[in-house]
Amino acid sequence: MKLIVELWGDIQNLSIGEIRGIFEGEEIPYKIIIEDYPIILLEAENGKFLQRAGLIRRVSQHLYSGRDIPRLNLYMEDYVIRVRRREKNIGPKNIERIRAKGIEGSVDLKNPKNVIRVYIASNIHVGLEIFEVKSEEFEKRKAKNLPISYPITMHPRLARAMVNLARVKEGSKIIDPFCGTGSILIEAGLMGMQIYGSDIDLRMIDASEINLRKFGLKAHLKVSDVGGIEGKYDAVVTDPPYGRSSSTKGESIYSLYERAFKKFSEITEKVVIALPDKRAINIGEKYFHLREVYPIRVHKSLTRYFSYYQK
Repeated sequence: MKLIVELWGDIQNLSIGEIRGIFEGEEIPYKIIIEDYPIILLEAENGKFLQRAGLIRRVSQHLYSGRDIPRLNLYMEDYVIRVRRREKNIGPKNIERIRAKGIEGSVDLKNPKNVIRVYIASNIHVGLEIFEVKSEEFEKRKAKNLPISYPITMHPRLARAMVNLARVKEGSKIIDPFCGTGSILIEAGLMGMQIYGSDIDLRMIDASEINLRKFGLKAHLKVSDVGGIEGKYDAVVTDPPYGRSSSTKGESIYSLYERAFKKFSEITEKVVIALPDKRAINIGEKYFHLREVYPIRVHKSLTRYFSYYQK
């Protein structure tokens, strides 16, 4: 089946990386046919697992891609046409009116049963919506809406994308050794993973437990330095301290990363981690193969490198 996937935001590379991670983690064959922001066109036998993505808006069954406005020749009850342009003035005008000539049936603008999605980018892409990833669900989990949060709390969409980059199936055993207020654990838990967390700061463990409880989740939590982690896990997914505003108990962050990666190499085959610079990335390469890295600008003075390592 050909699918049109509408991406969220403007972090295209990480969005596509997350999609690859979902399919590869679930071992579902797929092929990306076209990348034409704000969509990608792909082929896969099953797209349902994309519902767990953090960086997409919706998925549609592909109907058409090309430069001309097609005559769709469809019969459809209670439909509406929604158009998204990559840029404000790109593409033909009044496309909704023109395209409706190729559809027989009834229009319902308020409560449509069928939504035809039209994307105007380098080409015109048309699809019949299958599902939407609700933005309001992520809004509920943003830092400002958690019982306890700190400025370092990660955006839930990015936290979810990190879990998906790890190529894990539902039910996998995930650990965040720098769990903070629990953002990554919340997203992993809502996707049906077994979740484990540790942090050297008791306040963070308490915060994680309270935040997880709000969403009906329970994790195996422990106050521990990263060097004290025990057990085996399907993946480490973590956002460790990266600057003087984060607690490292006086240890340099590079010393901490060295100890962390050494420990990770003993407990897992896969690591997804947010890092501050190339020096930190190189430390990870002593213990794992660096498979992917995505630079994401958090604000003017801070870029995080979302990195996927595998043994």
